[in-house]
Amino acid sequence: MGYFVSETVIKEIKGRLNILNLIETYLSLKRSGRSYVGLCPFHDEKTPSFHVNDEKGVFHCFGCGAGGDVFGFVMRYKNLTFAEAVAELSKQAGINIEKTNRDNVRKTRRDIFFKLNRLVLNYYHMLLLESEEGRAARDYLRKRGLTLDIAREFYLGYAPFGWDALAKYLASKKVPTSIAEEIGLIIKKKNKDEYYDRFRGRLMFPIRDVEGNALGFGGRTLTNEEPKYLNSPESEIYHKGRVLYGLDRARDYIRRKGEAVIVEGYMDFLSLYSAEIKNVVATLGTALTRDHTVLLKRFTERPVVIFDGDEAGEKASLRVLDVFLEEGISPHIVILPKGEDPASFISKEGRDSLLRLIEGAILLIDFYIERIQRDFLNRKISRNKAVDMVVEVLTKLKNPIERSHYIRRSGENFGIRENELLSLVGHGEKVRRETKVEIKKKSESQEKLILRILLKFPALSHYFRSKSVIDFIPEGEIKKIVEEIVINRVDDVSSLLCRFSSGPAQEIISESIFSTDDVTNETTALRMLKDCIRKLKLKAIEEKLSIMRLQIEQAKREKKDSLEERLIREYRDLIEQEKGVQGEANDD
Repeated sequence: MGYFVSETVIKEIKGRLNILNLIETYLSLKRSGRSYVGLCPFHDEKTPSFHVNDEKGVFHCFGCGAGGDVFGFVMRYKNLTFAEAVAELSKQAGINIEKTNRDNVRKTRRDIFFKLNRLVLNYYHMLLLESEEGRAARDYLRKRGLTLDIAREFYLGYAPFGWDALAKYLASKKVPTSIAEEIGLIIKKKNKDEYYDRFRGRLMFPIRDVEGNALGFGGRTLTNEEPKYLNSPESEIYHKGRVLYGLDRARDYIRRKGEAVIVEGYMDFLSLYSAEIKNVVATLGTALTRDHTVLLKRFTERPVVIFDGDEAGEKASLRVLDVFLEEGISPHIVILPKGEDPASFISKEGRDSLLRLIEGAILLIDFYIERIQRDFLNRKISRNKAVDMVVEVLTKLKNPIERSHYIRRSGENFGIRENELLSLVGHGEKVRRETKVEIKKKSESQEKLILRILLKFPALSHYFRSKSVIDFIPEGEIKKIVEEIVINRVDDVSSLLCRFSSGPAQEIISESIFSTDDVTNETTALRMLKDCIRKLKLKAIEEKLSIMRLQIEQAKREKKDSLEERLIREYRDLIEQEKGVQGEANDD
């Protein structure tokens, strides 16, 4: 989608569309107090736990956690991207968003970063296709069986040798060095007010989100320079654990095929895509994450993960099982012959051979259980160990029919009565659920209460600014939302939801909105806020004290007397600081 949609237009769409009326076109709702309740369309349930708050313009399911605004509902219900949901709802609202004048809209930081990356993308792309220096990169692509048409489709580029070619180009375009540095395009020299290019002498791969925005870059060396692959550092717009390379081009093929093939790295992706296996995406220098699976789930629930044919590939395949099962997805797996990766396999065996492997992919959970059975039969592990390993994974299966199938089969494989295995799985699920809830309560209760207070009384955000306490909130979605409220002064729910088109953040916001009834007035809210901050401070201090106790013990063992004395002084200072924070409760 090529047009830009301002926050003002998003608000106008939401203002014209009543969330209650919209959702009631898809399911039946009944009034319950100040909200409306019905059966959730996103998971199976018999007791209604799906709530709609007409006044706030949000929905939330207390069963599965789904939540958000009108855009969030349509995205989930119809499996759309944010841009696609905007396009659909704008028509219902009678707003022609394609006529929105971008020049009249205030540029956000993200817009500026996207625009700068687009400028650099075009610069590198031009050098690859047109410059003499780019010949080495063109030759490399040809050697790997990739055409210039593929290079054009994915805007591949070339970063020239020389320390400051890009820095000089950006200066000629009047780009502030601070912005280019912030997203990792250039690096400041030590003790000098000069900059050098991060990428030099490399084949460049623009990294884009599902909307096609350039988030960052990856570069492959064309010499023997290390590292072989270099990526942009994480920034405000780029998080490698949330991006799947090529999804912007592959998403429609994935939807049509009903299946996503997952590989690792740019070249494996491009090899499959150029071989007309276009329902493919790639991870970039990181293991598959929950954010990846949530992203993929919007387009398909049949992922096929391809792993290299070595021991490392087999171990990596087992690590991703938990990630998928947490999202209720049972992934399929292809293990290539030893010594092969997807690119080399296609080069040697051809496209059809790989397609046959993909079509014959087995469920990863089957592969995992068969591996446990093999180790058991080869006497590498005991029966008890094998059963423990199987029970651990079966407790994570959310589909009761699947679970029943694997309990019966595993009982036969390991010579255990089905009802005994069922009992072990049931106990394991209970322990896992209770542990998960307890950990979640301990780690999120203070942060969630802070968010609930700020959503109901945004004026209290001044207390956060004056006390500089936002750093005490642990990293995560809640902190990002609080930062929008406190730092960027986003003081209404509609604007806040506009800033977060992703599912997790919208779900947290919607849940918090539905949970503010116990925050009755601003005076009480301020007292609760101070108490939350005090507890977070104490938690941070206790973590530091725990680390320092270990450091003191280590210094004592290694007979580093001066270091031990310094650490003890710092430890005592922290104890006094802790007492001061504890005393803040009395001051209130």
